[in-house]
Amino acid sequence: MKVLYIAAECKPFSKTGGVGDVAGELPVALKQQGVDIEIVTPWYGSITLPGADIPFNGRAERAGIVTTDVKGVPVNFIRNSAYFETDYSRGLVRPPFENPDLFKKDYSRPYVDSGKIPFYDDALRFSFFSEACLELIRRKKPDVVHINDWVLGYLFGYMALEKMPQKRVLTIHNIGYQGNIGRESIKGWNIERIAKHKSVGKLFADPRPKWKSVNALRLAMELADQVNTVSPTYKREMTEAENPARYFEGGKGLEKVSQRLDDAGKLHGILNGFEYKSDPTDAAFEKLIAEKSKTKKSLSRGFAKPKGLLLGFVGRAVEQKFKLLKESLDGKCVLEHILEIPNVNIALVATGMKEYEDFLHGFVGRSNFSATLEFAPGKAQEISLGADVFLMPSLFEPCGITQMESLSCATPPLVRWTGGLVDTVKPHTDPKGTGFGFDGRTAREVLENLVQAVKAAERMYREQPEKFLDMQKRGFKQRFLWSTAAKEYVAKLYRSR
Repeated sequence: MKVLYIAAECKPFSKTGGVGDVAGELPVALKQQGVDIEIVTPWYGSITLPGADIPFNGRAERAGIVTTDVKGVPVNFIRNSAYFETDYSRGLVRPPFENPDLFKKDYSRPYVDSGKIPFYDDALRFSFFSEACLELIRRKKPDVVHINDWVLGYLFGYMALEKMPQKRVLTIHNIGYQGNIGRESIKGWNIERIAKHKSVGKLFADPRPKWKSVNALRLAMELADQVNTVSPTYKREMTEAENPARYFEGGKGLEKVSQRLDDAGKLHGILNGFEYKSDPTDAAFEKLIAEKSKTKKSLSRGFAKPKGLLLGFVGRAVEQKFKLLKESLDGKCVLEHILEIPNVNIALVATGMKEYEDFLHGFVGRSNFSATLEFAPGKAQEISLGADVFLMPSLFEPCGITQMESLSCATPPLVRWTGGLVDTVKPHTDPKGTGFGFDGRTAREVLENLVQAVKAAERMYREQPEKFLDMQKRGFKQRFLWSTAAKEYVAKLYRSR
């Protein structure tokens, strides 16, 4: 079985989020299961490569192709200076952009947004990339073409139009990103032929008619032979409607498509794996706890009560991660309520949206709060290791990797019961508990239960240190392996009919 695994990012070459981790780790595990697999990803650097001329939007674009490997898995880079290297694509010269110089963006990284039309830049870049992938498919002749997220959805449209025989597999890492773009914005593009096709074009239309847009993720879902997402619980959530009244994201308008796929046995939830740095032995745990104690002392030096419970957070300052902390509860934001709990300290590293960075900056100077609002990988590692509890009050979490990392550091996570967090963290009330959690049937319940979960963590840490240590040990020894995930990919996605 020969598989082409196609992703917009792949570590160690490019990475902005979970897709890069998965693309750099899963194919290695699949190869170990006997799958003949190759990775395809854009080249975001500048080297001279052999390649092919790709007809695109009325002209020929040069696509260079080079191969290297990740732990023995071949990696095919597709290079084009206009779409993956320059300040802005030549495509922006066309209408609707009267002065493209106003929208210059760095195209040498995976995802960009000029701010003019949502998804415009990446729709342009990755529709070209999808055309270039067609050439690789013709040359490589794989049995399976496996794509990741909406940016590669156009490829399945092209394959359907050309009646290519390969099995089509889609992995959805976040159903909230769908590549919606107005039909008027793609006039003259190659993907317009997908939209105009009598049957395939209907699958390209956004399911919300009033939007008058195309939807690349829906196209990929409809044309895929098998679809998976990155945890069993997130798969279920994708089939349910959004409910803002209790901070529930759901299928974001694609829940009916998801439900139809699930009913047909074509939608699967396969939990991501994690690359562990140590073996789950008692000796390794004891060594880690000693390192953890030293690191916590270093992190807590500026706090008024350095021996209190240390909550840690590492991640992006975005709505998904911080909305619940910013919400008002009885006249104060939730973060304020948490900081008022006796013997609770917070240390975090976060960078992202100005709204949330400004929100966090407002707490700097408190005797129990420390924030690093810039990219600081060294500090982030310190917090993951030195914190007593890792805070993850996410609106949604398709799988999540930071809770797996915190568990491996003997740092119990405190999570919202959503998505992959449900599948990886057991509640502290369970005899096999590995962390703390919260949710609710209403918005108020969600916020109140978040504060109560922090109180429960502080209480166990202070009153039941041996029980807390046992929980740390269980989390440290827990394993979410890529080899397990790879077996499911082969059985459920590649070999299934």
